[in-house]
Amino acid sequence: MIRQRPQLTVSVFAVLILVVAATHADDSQEPNRVLMTKHPLTAEQAQVVQKAWADHLGFEAAFENSIGMQLRVIPPGTFRMSSPKAKKGQKGPVEVTLSQAFLIGQFEVTQGEWKRVMGPIERKLDAGAGDRFPVYRISHTEASEFCRKLTQLDRKAGKLPDGYEYRLPTDAEWEFACRAGTLTLTHFGDKMSSRLANYDGNSPFRDSEKGPNLDRTAQVGTYPANAWGLHEIHGNLCEWCLDWYHHKVEGGVDPVQLEPADWEKPPMVVRDCRWGYHGRYCSSANRYHAPPQSGRSTIGFRPVLSKLHLNK
Repeated sequence: MIRQRPQLTVSVFAVLILVVAATHADDSQEPNRVLMTKHPLTAEQAQVVQKAWADHLGFEAAFENSIGMQLRVIPPGTFRMSSPKAKKGQKGPVEVTLSQAFLIGQFEVTQGEWKRVMGPIERKLDAGAGDRFPVYRISHTEASEFCRKLTQLDRKAGKLPDGYEYRLPTDAEWEFACRAGTLTLTHFGDKMSSRLANYDGNSPFRDSEKGPNLDRTAQVGTYPANAWGLHEIHGNLCEWCLDWYHHKVEGGVDPVQLEPADWEKPPMVVRDCRWGYHGRYCSSANRYHAPPQSGRSTIGFRPVLSKLHLNK
């Protein structure tokens, strides 16, 4: 268990101290965690902290599992979750602390990876087909089952460290991983053309320039990564999270909604934007929802590998 440290007020100087401490981290001393409540990290600072935590945990910063899937180490930390302009029912940004480091898929789960774990894909793949395309038309239940079976495969292959298992990311983990130390609307900044993410470039993000509209998924790795090495975390597909969807975003330590909202048909959280959709829905804070049994051509997922065990 990664111990929690007292909350600190962040300054530019504190961020620099954090990075220096992370640079000199070793196995005998836990690196500092990321503090990004007021000031962002540069890409270089984010990567230094990521490397320090990977070394501390005994992982490569880019870890490859038994099926060839690549995952990236995400350090623990504190950040402001959700949008400054809260949607109906939300209370605006809340402070969240993630107490443990975790790993998350560098790419959305591909069709090739799905077949290696779950077998043949017996559904219509009309928005991009091939082993390097992300898998879609996958329900929340199926995505969770993929994580369970991947845990078994990695354990059998001796690739899973003691205590670790795969699962879907929590709502908070997803946003923290997406931001990679940034405080802007996207990890690219407050502008993002469809040359940086797969969405409908005819309806660009804010006042970004117009760009292409593929009108389908793109192969993983087509678009630039964030500072922690995650590709297509904006655009391409919306992504399932572990949480049931609630209007109110919870703060605190390791928040997760494991009980459904009091709705007639409670949905699950999905994150960010997808191919063919308006750019305004692509942001690090964008939360949406879908029924857990939904198997849409616009929803995929990426797994988390963690010691923090959460059961839905």
